[in-house]
Amino acid sequence: MKTREEQAVFTQSLQWLERVQQLIPSGCSTLAKTPERLFPGETAICCVEARQSRFIDIDGNEWLDCEMAMGTASWGHAREEVQAAIVKQLAKGTSFSVPADVELTAAELILARFEQRYAALRFCKGGADAVSGAVRLARAYTRRTKVMATAYHGWSDWSAYGYYGGDAEAMGIPAEIRNSTVWVPHASLRRIEDEVRRHGDQLACIVLCPSEWQREELAKVMELAARHSILIVFDEVTSGARMGKQATAGEYGLWPDILCLSKGLANGLPLGVVLGSEPIMRLCGQVKFSSAHSSETIALAALIACEKLMQAAPSWPSWRGGTEKLMAELQAQLDALGLTEELALHGTYASFCLRSRAEQDFYRDPFRAYMMKRLAQQGIFTKGFFVFSDAHSEAELLLVQESLKEVLLEWSKQEHKHSKSAV
Repeated sequence: MKTREEQAVFTQSLQWLERVQQLIPSGCSTLAKTPERLFPGETAICCVEARQSRFIDIDGNEWLDCEMAMGTASWGHAREEVQAAIVKQLAKGTSFSVPADVELTAAELILARFEQRYAALRFCKGGADAVSGAVRLARAYTRRTKVMATAYHGWSDWSAYGYYGGDAEAMGIPAEIRNSTVWVPHASLRRIEDEVRRHGDQLACIVLCPSEWQREELAKVMELAARHSILIVFDEVTSGARMGKQATAGEYGLWPDILCLSKGLANGLPLGVVLGSEPIMRLCGQVKFSSAHSSETIALAALIACEKLMQAAPSWPSWRGGTEKLMAELQAQLDALGLTEELALHGTYASFCLRSRAEQDFYRDPFRAYMMKRLAQQGIFTKGFFVFSDAHSEAELLLVQESLKEVLLEWSKQEHKHSKSAV
């Protein structure tokens, strides 16, 4: 595999890491960005500037970004139209003592994009807040206490213990809160049916990440919930801005009682939104769904700019076709090299990964480590997932495709050597 013309250096990165770990546990306040998930001295660990599809690390190395700030920068880093809207609003003020005019404008644009399928919405500052707010609303509306969680829904007490496993008390989650959530790992209709039989009359809602489901199975879950008067919450925090103009719900034509969106709404600025019917959303004040910064103006101005970009886009996401071709090429390479029993291609054009079938912990996967380090030699940054944006060119997608095919070829040769030596 070719390496970049000038070998990357990481002197300042390693010095920064030594300092930051003394002051910020794990080196970053966002778990998914922590250096412990990276490879200091071999991959980027600290960014100082990002534009379009690339970023510059603290040592001045340039990287093709295949993670795009956890998928939040769907329009590309420092998108000109979004930056202009931010600067214009910044001159007017960032947070007021009464509601800002831009909050209504932002709400009207979001509801219009979803063709008024929902009557009202509530803004918040992130995905975990959005889904937790939806859960609170569902409990208040149904007057039931239990919730079914099926995937990663944020770090809040009601969901975190199930996803991360282990000792809930060691995580600071009391047993009574832990026991109020029914945890169903993976997209399993049979498991959900079993748990609804056990807890149906106590379940306020089932929280689902619809992009992880086949449409037919998801429809059956929604029909089951309706029969038991259980609300359906779609956690589209990650997929909402990346599956289509109307999120996965619109792609599938399946509309939940409550829809949660966040990443990508404001192209990297903190913002989340919960959409629902008038009877449900009317309860926002009653359940005290609020925070001081939910209505600050900068993220709302960015959202308005993004919504205008979305309206003008002939199709969305713009990288869909290129990514689907890329994934088809990778699957063909896996088949040709006889790697399908060892490695799997998971995900969609919104976000995908290559991973070992045998390793349950993605961040301990030896293939992930190998792939990251090899791609880093070409200046390609990923943490294992591939998340593209409107800023990625066809040439950049092709570079990632060919680089990954070469990684798979080299891996297959290494595995062949290991198997021969074992014999």
